[in-house]
Amino acid sequence: MRPLYFIFWFCLGFSFRLFFKRVVQVRPNKKRFGRTIFVSNHPSAFLDPIVIARLRKPVIYFMTRSDVFNKFTRPIFWLAHMLPIYRQQDGGDSQEKNKKVFKKATQALARNRNLLVFGEGITDDIFERRLKPIKKGAIRIGFTALEDLNWSVEIKVQGLGINYTNPGILRSEVLIAGAEPIVLNDYKNAYLENPNKVITELNRELEARMQAQITHVITDENVILHEQLQQLTRKGMHVHCYDSSLSLEERWQYSKSLAQMLNSNEKENEARWAHLKQAMQAYFAVLAKNKLTETELYWFRIEENWRRQQVLNLFFWLPFFILGLIHIALPYLWVKRFVEKTLKRPVFWSGAKMGVLLVILPLWNFLLLWLASHYIDANWSIWSLYFIGLNLVAHGFHRFITTWKNWRKAMKFSAQKMTEIVNQRTALIELVKENGL
Repeated sequence: MRPLYFIFWFCLGFSFRLFFKRVVQVRPNKKRFGRTIFVSNHPSAFLDPIVIARLRKPVIYFMTRSDVFNKFTRPIFWLAHMLPIYRQQDGGDSQEKNKKVFKKATQALARNRNLLVFGEGITDDIFERRLKPIKKGAIRIGFTALEDLNWSVEIKVQGLGINYTNPGILRSEVLIAGAEPIVLNDYKNAYLENPNKVITELNRELEARMQAQITHVITDENVILHEQLQQLTRKGMHVHCYDSSLSLEERWQYSKSLAQMLNSNEKENEARWAHLKQAMQAYFAVLAKNKLTETELYWFRIEENWRRQQVLNLFFWLPFFILGLIHIALPYLWVKRFVEKTLKRPVFWSGAKMGVLLVILPLWNFLLLWLASHYIDANWSIWSLYFIGLNLVAHGFHRFITTWKNWRKAMKFSAQKMTEIVNQRTALIELVKENGL
């Protein structure tokens, strides 16, 4: 590992323990090296590469969009294993420039290193559970390297699927799934006979394997319906609405199967679920009119002993909240303001905030504890344990704020009004069950 890559790899473990409540890998790679080109979906811009690099074992070199490279960033990115990739939409002679990049990629593969390519090339501003068309760059890089190395080594291309419950929400979850790798050497004769045909066919196969690793909803209308159904059934990958007795992998499987059901036989589904869609739209319209979410309605009126539990939570987490005002809130508010003012696209915010906080939080708290040590006589081991314990402080600070917001909002709604909405919800759930969902 180059120095900056190792520093980020080491330090991000602390940040991810704060950010993600649960991390699951399906078919993980067990080797750090191995000449594999990983091709991933790209649902969350800055967050995706550090999630793959930190949470999975393989050491990787990132293929990164070229427009972020300049005289200042280029040496820094080099230390972090980043290589520029030139896209047609960025202008210029992208094909000619990429030939030089492919040579560097070949050198990395020759040294038994791995590459990471985000096959979609772009990230949507709104988080959606679908895969956009995959570009052919990864397959081209693999075959170019094999030709330059005289087919003397084995090079694989493996699709990855990053499945967030919601990448923009603290204490969310993520599942990373790996597809069956494609061994490019197996297609040597076909490639030498007709390179373009083989690249196109393998790229199509790669895209199909990647779709199987994520929730892939085709139409915009079904994207909305899919998310609403996940909330009501509490079986899928919604960030708040889920049955805690189900594992994240079970919820991922349900989310995928639900998407496949919505995608298949659209005309038949349209006739079959016309009434369901209307009822669903009416229910969520009522929630919006009353400034409620499905999550809040469930907590306020359906979850047993919710109010008593929240009071206990407020008292339990209050000391952590008070400590967090100093250790967490001040630097976080500054980072939040800086990132949201600097970056115009919200899709970049969560990853950027994590990256900046990775640097700011340890420095801020180290400074605070260094100052405190001048006035409080304590052993260095006590200060070290306190510093490590700030992980729990950050978690408690977040829990107190979330609980307090929910409690205040719950007090604003009359029981009678929410009972009417609950009755509408109950009828809708019966309709969902009748449709086998």
